[in-house]
Amino acid sequence: MHSSKDKVDQLKQSIQARKESEVRRQEAGEREISPGLEEKYQSKIAELEYALQESAAQVQTFKEQAAKNHEEFLRKHAEFENFRKRMEREKSEVIKFGHEKIVHELLPVLDSLEKAIEHADEAHDFKDLLDGVQLVLKQFLSALEKFGLVSFDAKGKPFDPNVHEAVSHQESSEFPADHVVEVFRRGYALHNRTLRPSMVSVAKPPQDKKT
Repeated sequence: MHSSKDKVDQLKQSIQARKESEVRRQEAGEREISPGLEEKYQSKIAELEYALQESAAQVQTFKEQAAKNHEEFLRKHAEFENFRKRMEREKSEVIKFGHEKIVHELLPVLDSLEKAIEHADEAHDFKDLLDGVQLVLKQFLSALEKFGLVSFDAKGKPFDPNVHEAVSHQESSEFPADHVVEVFRRGYALHNRTLRPSMVSVAKPPQDKKT
């Protein structure tokens, strides 16, 4: 690329050529050379030099601003990469230790189970063992309820396919038709959303027996 000085020199040569051509035309016509001709061309050259200097200054300003923008982009990109890597590490930690709280709540249940087994082994008292296991079950459910887990009370309730899974039908005079007669497996909901439906038997009207 040509420098600003080269452009000025080219313009000077062009103006000089135009000046010499003008002089030749005047001499050929035997006309008197205008006294202000030299000043006119010198003024024009000065104007062009100033304009080129202004343009060169603007180009330099744009270059400096472009360099600053590039540096800012690199800095922001590095910050984003650091942020992304930090989020990935935190996500990994959450996945790895996300169940820490619930496991901590269940540790007392494990302690109670161990104590119940020790007590039953020493006393050989099955009633005490049963009472201990029932206590542990209650403690276990209480711990899970802290995290939004609740069980369905299904027996005697109208059959609801959203929370019940019918595996059989049986005649019943105790319960109305399409009501749960028996629960084979308890159902649970987590934060009001069915986690596992209850496995149940549903009542149907008894058939009249022939005499």
